[in-house]
Amino acid sequence: MGGMHLPQRTVVLAPLASIAALGLLAGAALPPGAPGSAGGSTGHGTHAATVSAGDGALDEDRLRSALLDHTDFPQGWAGDSSEQAERRGIGVPRPTEDGCRELFEPAGDGSGTARAGFARTHAGPFVVTVAAAHGDEAGARAAMEGFARAARECATFHAEEGAERNPTTVSYTADGDGSSPEGLGEEAAALRFTRESEARGEAAVVAEVVIARVGAHTVRIAQAGRDDAAAGGLTGLAERAVEKLQQVTEGHTPQPLPDQPGATEL
Repeated sequence: MGGMHLPQRTVVLAPLASIAALGLLAGAALPPGAPGSAGGSTGHGTHAATVSAGDGALDEDRLRSALLDHTDFPQGWAGDSSEQAERRGIGVPRPTEDGCRELFEPAGDGSGTARAGFARTHAGPFVVTVAAAHGDEAGARAAMEGFARAARECATFHAEEGAERNPTTVSYTADGDGSSPEGLGEEAAALRFTRESEARGEAAVVAEVVIARVGAHTVRIAQAGRDDAAAGGLTGLAERAVEKLQQVTEGHTPQPLPDQPGATEL
């Protein structure tokens, strides 16, 4: 998955279509119709159950109902957590630079958030999604601006990986050649990073993230693992995450996709 090398402090807002071609870890390809597969689609969630949308930002319970869950993944995926990722020493990267953490998680601006994580195997790929309520549309737009600012300032960032007692500092560098993806929420942006590798012939490890705004809310979907074009990408998952957030902000409870077997335990 070749991408042009980006100099420091260069913004990359990759088109979602290019991310669709990105696969992570052999054996993790998603079957046709699954959220991350090329044949995946949205629009299958029903509105059989409803909740009161209320005024203003969603509370934590409603944000959580908008998150991706086990029914949005094909069989073989399992629920994951920050604690499990910390014990493993690998997962979606957490930049050591404070200003770069906003790439993968909302800034500490008082926003209400809900988070969910998933893993295909103990070695990845890993997916983390975070939904955030920003109080009003101005706050959500400011969050999008914060993401763009982090993208400009963090064309390269560092993260610690490996066992807690003996972590290794690795670097990730942005690559890509596009702009903001279209048709995803009211505005959206996407980034892809490649981890620096010291071993010749080793499969590249990549991290990608999509952020989209729906009214006064944002949702991030991040995925990390080995680069494998035969595996799935983030397109279907991002579309499903935005679809669910839109449904919840409209006062509906998202229903499981009818053809998804759901996640299992690793």
